Amino acid sequence: MGTTAALLLPLVFFLTVDHSVGSASAAGRVIAAPHDGFDENSGSMAKDIARQLNWGWVEATDIEVAHVVGALGRFADDRVTQEALDVFRDYRRKLRLAAQVSQSARVPFLVEIHGHTREVQAGASQLRIQAIELATQGFTTLQLRRLQDRYDRLVREIPQQYRVPLAIDRLDREYEVSGWIVPFYFRASGAKSQGSLQSSEADHALHFELPPRVRDYAAARSAYARLLANLVQSTEADVR
Repeated sequence: MGTTAALLLPLVFFLTVDHSVGSASAAGRVIAAPHDGFDENSGSMAKDIARQLNWGWVEATDIEVAHVVGALGRFADDRVTQEALDVFRDYRRKLRLAAQVSQSARVPFLVEIHGHTREVQAGASQLRIQAIELATQGFTTLQLRRLQDRYDRLVREIPQQYRVPLAIDRLDREYEVSGWIVPFYFRASGAKSQGSLQSSEADHALHFELPPRVRDYAAARSAYARLLANLVQSTEADVR
């Protein structure tokens, strides 16, 4: 989600957070959709991935916000309200319930599914960025390179019309889309400094920003849910 807010959202009026635990053998592993309803279809994809892996899942729904400006969902007022603090505490609590760890423990492996509708100026027109951006926490550069290699292999199984590249925060300062070089944007800096991606909150975290091409079509959602399930499972095994 394109926001500079430190927590989930700067102005939150109503939000529910649901969760489910996975199998006992998958304890510590959680797939979450913090902005379902705002990041369209992120919740259904998170559930599908969690179901395939039998991991815990968390879904935040029914978001209503104020002062939204621009297509990327940036906010005119980044004040941290009491409502936002309450939402974050509830989300944090549900992550640990889904992970089957104590409320004082870190989540061993967290995957967040978000969506973006980013556009950049490309000559005289706007270019829709049909690419996945991945912000990460807790991984070595070598582990991220292996993740990228696995994605490059798995994406070959996606129907051609739905394929998109993957860019990773610590590997790609910029990347190519439709012949244009664009800077990496979704670094989840607020979540890393004050939210769910802090090292004090999760040992390892993957924050996927999925473009419309991945989320807008049922066939694409199904194909990418399988891809992401395989990708995160192999990545989690790589850090054990």
